[in-house]
Amino acid sequence: MKWIASVIILIFSIGIVAKSTMSYRERKKQLDGKITLVLDIKEQLKLEPEVGKTSIEALRDQVEETYRVGKRPEIEKVLSIAEGEILVTQRKLCTPMEEQTSGLYQKAMGLWIQMETDEKSGAVRLEWDTKEKIQRYLVMAKSEKDHAKEYFLSGNFQLSLHTYKRSLVYSLLSLRSQKAEIPEAYQSADAAWVQPIWMGLHKQKQSSIQEN
Repeated sequence: MKWIASVIILIFSIGIVAKSTMSYRERKKQLDGKITLVLDIKEQLKLEPEVGKTSIEALRDQVEETYRVGKRPEIEKVLSIAEGEILVTQRKLCTPMEEQTSGLYQKAMGLWIQMETDEKSGAVRLEWDTKEKIQRYLVMAKSEKDHAKEYFLSGNFQLSLHTYKRSLVYSLLSLRSQKAEIPEAYQSADAAWVQPIWMGLHKQKQSSIQEN
């Protein structure tokens, strides 16, 4: 047991040293990225991430103002508080993100299974490349969903949220490939995250057709 305690103390000490040697600019840049992701998820999925006594928007504004005009002790205090607040918020946000991701994946997979059944009965006809595309998107959606859970369990909440978001994107791409209706709860995310990708893919395909 003593060696376990020693390892924990060593890891904690390394974290403190790394944080102390990181410039305020680097810390703020990392914090900005975390806040941006949380706000993006909040806006597109209409989730309300919990935070301490202030909202995410207020926290962001407070950091910006203090970093711009505050003195070193004030900047250190605000950054430390904000880093703690956003960490807690990310951890709490991972739970509804897992539920959203799992729900959308199950819907996309369920529709695909039904589509396969309809094809076997002769009710619909699917092109080979369309089938391959749908299956690939579903595989990636599940893979990202599983990896996001692993990141969450390891304590990397930022990467977990990023990966849950990617899983949602793949599930939405699958639904689009199936020509299925996008659920209302995901329409904003589809427009913001998936529409640009979808347009880019079809633009490339159209260019390829014209070249040939």
